[in-house]
Amino acid sequence: MIQKRKRKEISLDNDTLALLQIQAEKEGRKLKNYMEHILREKANSFELTDEYKAMMDDMLDKHKKGQLNYTPWENVKKQLRRK
Repeated sequence: MIQKRKRKEISLDNDTLALLQIQAEKEGRKLKNYMEHILREKANSFELTDEYKAMMDDMLDKHKKGQLNYTPWENVKKQLRRK
């Protein structure tokens, strides 16, 4: 199975990199592999809270009933350019 991957550049200070290098070595991994591993773990541990679920259910219900007012993207871009 071929996975599509995207490259992202990150900037970390030397102290952070040194600490990550130590942790990577403890797990027998290369630094890049270790960083990918912990980021994948963090992403997969994401859980929706009950409050978030209730808020989204409410928003979806309001959307179905036509009770939400949306701002067109073009208007948002115009407002952002003014700042």
